[in-house]
Amino acid sequence: MSIRAGILLVLCEADAYGLQIHGELEERTDRQGRINVGQIYSTLDRLSTAGLVQASGSTDDGLPLYGITPEGRSAAAEWLADTDVDSASSWSDLTFKVQLATSLGADPEALVDGYRRAWRRALDGASADPSPAGLARRRLADAALGWLSDLQALPGGLDGLRRPLRNERPRRGRRPAPTPE
Repeated sequence: MSIRAGILLVLCEADAYGLQIHGELEERTDRQGRINVGQIYSTLDRLSTAGLVQASGSTDDGLPLYGITPEGRSAAAEWLADTDVDSASSWSDLTFKVQLATSLGADPEALVDGYRRAWRRALDGASADPSPAGLARRRLADAALGWLSDLQALPGGLDGLRRPLRNERPRRGRRPAPTPE
């Protein structure tokens, strides 16, 4: 799971502030409470230093907005094109990336097709391996291919999963202004 790439993908959709990005990542990937808000802000700082995001004004109530640069857009597209399934985190990478991409403006069909090809190759490669590791790899590939098929079979298909960024502000911990006497 790449928080860095997830932030870039959210910003490909629209400019956003840090806590909004945090909420979008958690909601869109079913990761409630697992992403540290501080990690979002430190990653935004690093992305800004790298020239992948930039300041783009502020909200009506003064929250700094971040926008994506052309280099950031390219980095997000590169991340989406990578459908490697040869790592220990293949399943979590798959679910994070597909859930995020299908809910945003990315091309979900190309991503799902890329993953489908990668998991079929993994299944073919594991078919000749009678070891417990080969069995585990076959089961994981079967599960991934089944999950991808289930997503495509949903009413409206992959396009039916898309939704806009939310603009509602969470309640903030500010004290109310004192009333004049």
